[in-house]
Amino acid sequence: MTIRAIVLGILFNYIVGSHQISSPNDDHYWAGVVEFSFKERSMNNESGLISTPKNLEKYKEIINSPEADPLDIIVFPEYGLSQVETASFVPNPEDLITPCNNLDYEPVVRDLSCMARARQKYLVVNLVEKAFCPEKDDWRPCAPNGLYHFNANVVFDRHGRVIARYRKFNLFGEPGINITRWSDITTFDTDFGVTFGTFICFDLMFDEPALQLVRQGITDFIFPTMWFSELPFLTAAQIQQSWAYANNVNFLAAGSSFPEIGSTGTGVFAGKRGRIVTVMNHNADSKLYVAQVPKISRPQATISRQPVIKYSSSEMSNLKLKRDQIDGYLMSTLPLNVSFYEASLCQGSVCCNFTLNYTVTLPSGPNQSYYSYVLAVSDIKRTFDGFSDGMITTCAIFACTDAEDHKTCATRFTDPATTVAEAVRFNSIDIVGEFPGGFNVFLLPNSVDTSILPLEVDEIEYNERLFQQEE
Repeated sequence: MTIRAIVLGILFNYIVGSHQISSPNDDHYWAGVVEFSFKERSMNNESGLISTPKNLEKYKEIINSPEADPLDIIVFPEYGLSQVETASFVPNPEDLITPCNNLDYEPVVRDLSCMARARQKYLVVNLVEKAFCPEKDDWRPCAPNGLYHFNANVVFDRHGRVIARYRKFNLFGEPGINITRWSDITTFDTDFGVTFGTFICFDLMFDEPALQLVRQGITDFIFPTMWFSELPFLTAAQIQQSWAYANNVNFLAAGSSFPEIGSTGTGVFAGKRGRIVTVMNHNADSKLYVAQVPKISRPQATISRQPVIKYSSSEMSNLKLKRDQIDGYLMSTLPLNVSFYEASLCQGSVCCNFTLNYTVTLPSGPNQSYYSYVLAVSDIKRTFDGFSDGMITTCAIFACTDAEDHKTCATRFTDPATTVAEAVRFNSIDIVGEFPGGFNVFLLPNSVDTSILPLEVDEIEYNERLFQQEE
């Protein structure tokens, strides 16, 4: 499979301070997603009383920037304002309250409401919400201070009103944060004719609420995240594009940025049409990424992709990557003495058939390393850092740094002194697997390259066929 890079030049024409709000009749809407650095806060061990006001000022700079002028909606990542010390009461969205200048609410919520109203934009901001407990029908014991604390997305409309609130249901650790008794199914309507669903980070790995929203027909999603990327299947942009592609939905992902601990990954994805803009950083960065998003209901609408920024594998070695528990997979090393290879592998109830066409050019120079590859199948249970468990059924091919040691698979050459040669060039990869069905099974295609970005959608072909089991 030959990798192609197609760069499209994009020209944005707008007048600062005077932009046209998108309407229901338009084929597109304008969205901004923010990658936001929390490195300074972490390195300096800043309390929320210090970091939250500083970050709020940086949010204000982004919202007021010329780059934000054409936008209908701006999405900020998880964790940017998420400190228990500065937790905020949030109005019930049903009441359509505008917190701007309302002293019943904390400065964070007041200021965000004022920003949304002043700039006439929808804002989606992740913060720590506090609420009195117990709430109706919640029999669980309260904390001694009588408060819940939720990891929450809060949505402001163009008038600064709180029109939606989502409380994260699937926590990734997060001590001191509560969950609701049942998952929130949160949607909100916009004046440009799009209804959004929203969830947060680790929620993406579960049926509730993410796939429930898909089944309800929601086509556009807001996804604040502080993702900790993991090879070979769960790096941030990789899983964002995969989820959007499999569900054929628009996906607006805003990621917190601190690559040294594994966090980066921001983008806008247009379902099966692939990325509009995406980034995986090797240095912490705060930046607004702008996209003209074609509405799913307008499949003929044009799509304007931003030039993709691909960093080298040596640069991306600064991004810390976890490793999946793949040692229990059944693996077979790809032979390097042929150029065509077919194999079938089975584990548990799953069998995978592989057909590969490739060119091998082993390096001849001194001190050169290269990746070898394994074919793999899995039908095993895994844990997500002990916070949750799930069955992973996979047909895959992935890289190893040592062909003789499968424990080096899903790892990288990270020594700057190492010269990595391209020993294997894939001309085509064909993988066919038969997987069990069911309401709790979610299938998706998945890819990642050495720049820790997924392949372009025009470089892959993916098909599903449903087979009825004979009785």
